[in-house]
Amino acid sequence: MKILMTGGSGFIGRHLSPVLVARGHDLTVLSRSPQRRRPLLPDAVRLVASLDDIPTDDLPDAVINLAGEGIADRRWTARRKRVLLDSRVQTTQALSDWLGRRGSHPQVLISGSAVGFYGDAGSAELTESSPAMRRDFSYLLCDAWEQAARELANRHGTRLCLLRTGVVLGAHDGMLGRLLPAYRLGLGAQLGNGQQWLSWIHIDDMVALILRCLESPAASGIYNAVAPQPVQQARFHRALAAQCRRPGVMRVPALPLKLALGEMSTLLLGGQKVLPERLLAQGFSFRFPEIDAALQDLLGQPA
Repeated sequence: MKILMTGGSGFIGRHLSPVLVARGHDLTVLSRSPQRRRPLLPDAVRLVASLDDIPTDDLPDAVINLAGEGIADRRWTARRKRVLLDSRVQTTQALSDWLGRRGSHPQVLISGSAVGFYGDAGSAELTESSPAMRRDFSYLLCDAWEQAARELANRHGTRLCLLRTGVVLGAHDGMLGRLLPAYRLGLGAQLGNGQQWLSWIHIDDMVALILRCLESPAASGIYNAVAPQPVQQARFHRALAAQCRRPGVMRVPALPLKLALGEMSTLLLGGQKVLPERLLAQGFSFRFPEIDAALQDLLGQPA
């Protein structure tokens, strides 16, 4: 299968790309900095700086759309919010326009979203059929991205899988990669009261889920890309501290986080208790359904 992937040099893309290549797929990755990203991806992957660099007779059978500036990389100013929105919506719209110019109709579009779609939802259990509980910025961002993906799929008659992804756990990347240095020094901390829910997924299960959406014609619609056992932040904190063989006694009150991060503090102090109802109903098997086994696998420490 010929696959076009945006965001392919990001955390998920770097883990997904070698698996796609090993399964015999022909992979092209759109990147703003192909030369700088070249060492991060297998040699068999073609990197392009522009969609127009792809030959006119080399049209994709599938599109994996993971592009988007990191939502937690910096404070949410009005300008930063626009960057976050444009990096998702405009990229998706540009893909749709490019496919239209080429007369291409991919078999499937796998498009990113996030559990932030549901807003800060307290302890409500959320499935794919749940509405947004709060229409905060995370919801607005995810909803706009999903709508752009739906417009692309409708325009080109393409099967669509929308992945509302939780926190993806990898040993050296993403949230866990940022937390580990502090936790290994014994400086990891519970955030606020620790009761906020964290919906997460092991990177291997994330890759397996994308493969399923790619290769199974029956897969379509919205999927909550999360493990079936979400945890509260205090539970995650204790589990990570234990895996790092450090005490988990530190606490950071909510107020300093709100003052330092502003609106973005909702990513740390709010949360969603999200369940992968459709995946489980369709027989998807998680290798890492619970947090201790996931962290043990990633960090190589016995529980």
